[in-house]
Amino acid sequence: MNSDPEFQMICGDCGNITIKIENPISASRETIVHCGECGASRGTIGALRDLAERPDAHVLATRQRLPKMTSNCELVSLHKELQSRRRKVQLAAPITWNEQ
Repeated sequence: MNSDPEFQMICGDCGNITIKIENPISASRETIVHCGECGASRGTIGALRDLAERPDAHVLATRQRLPKMTSNCELVSLHKELQSRRRKVQLAAPITWNEQ
């Protein structure tokens, strides 16, 4: 059994954990396991089996994920700031019912 797993638990391309195996019943140890989302190679069935047999197999290695950046990220931030300032103005302004 290999102590250095050659199988990616989390896809390095899309961050998904699903897998896809062609003909899993008749697959050999050398059969490539693909990401179930984007189709990228994640390793071999042999490496996946070795990983499953490890004593610490229940512990998932974690990696820090960067937040997704979108082109409108700054716009969303400004909108939230505007909403917050409007709420502050509404709370500070006295309510008068007789204004026309």
